[in-house]
Amino acid sequence: MNDAARIFATVRQTVWPDAAKSCALAAALAGYLCAATPAFANSSDTQAGDFAQPNLDDAFDGDYAIVAVGAGYVPDYDGSDDYGFQFGGAVRGEVSGIGFATRGIGIELDVMPDLPGDIDVSFGPDLRYRKVRTGSVDDAVVDLLPKLKSTVELGFGAGVSVKNVLTPLDSISLSGGTRWDISGHGGGQSISAQVSYFTALSQGMGAGLSVGTSWHDGKYADYYYSITPEGSAATGGALPVYDAKGGMKSWDARAYYGIDLDGNFRNGGFGIAAAISYERLVNSAAETPIVSMRGSHNQFAVLAGIGYVF
Repeated sequence: MNDAARIFATVRQTVWPDAAKSCALAAALAGYLCAATPAFANSSDTQAGDFAQPNLDDAFDGDYAIVAVGAGYVPDYDGSDDYGFQFGGAVRGEVSGIGFATRGIGIELDVMPDLPGDIDVSFGPDLRYRKVRTGSVDDAVVDLLPKLKSTVELGFGAGVSVKNVLTPLDSISLSGGTRWDISGHGGGQSISAQVSYFTALSQGMGAGLSVGTSWHDGKYADYYYSITPEGSAATGGALPVYDAKGGMKSWDARAYYGIDLDGNFRNGGFGIAAAISYERLVNSAAETPIVSMRGSHNQFAVLAGIGYVF
């Protein structure tokens, strides 16, 4: 995985345990790095267009760590139309060739060695603690439903990244992963895939776009979106009985922009970023009364963050 993909993964998985929210703040925090790093970490020592290659050690050669904190204006839960501010942080890096990143309350590893040339691949385990509607929520009717139990998920992620696609300053990445509930609470399996494009705008500015999609199996859909007769009765019939099915869960799009505070991504230090995210829930994730009657299948997020590269 190239530097852009590594840091974008931090961006995607920074704060919240559920995928929609974690994607959001991650984009804000890592966007400032992932967009511009590959331009200067992997190009030659000659100039590319108007961008001069700085004669400095690369902060991402060898061992490194990224620490980021940020805030986002995000939905209360996946499918909610109630929004509020949430805060969080993330750590990402590489030690002795093994990449690591916190993902919500969890961690992923990249055990694949870096490859020479313009193509990188990544692969490794992904462990996650998911906490969705386990406590009070803002919607008074949804809050009457029986609380869900937290789940522990284990799976893996993989990706491929190609540098120097349109210019010497960009990269495109395809990534995906899957996880299974191993806590025994019935959370089922989730799958996600994403295509991302990053480009440097200067030595200290970068931007990126991504589109993605996610799926879930019947157990996942039943656990998070079905409403049992007992659940319906708990709401006084306000939410009818609903039997959710597996299949495609959502598609999403994100854009982010970042600035290195000393004008050079390559030497590490502080950077700031902002991001916007849109997710469209489909099928059972949108049709469940939790969303169709009390929430929205359109999910938005606006985020900002600051990070430091050691």
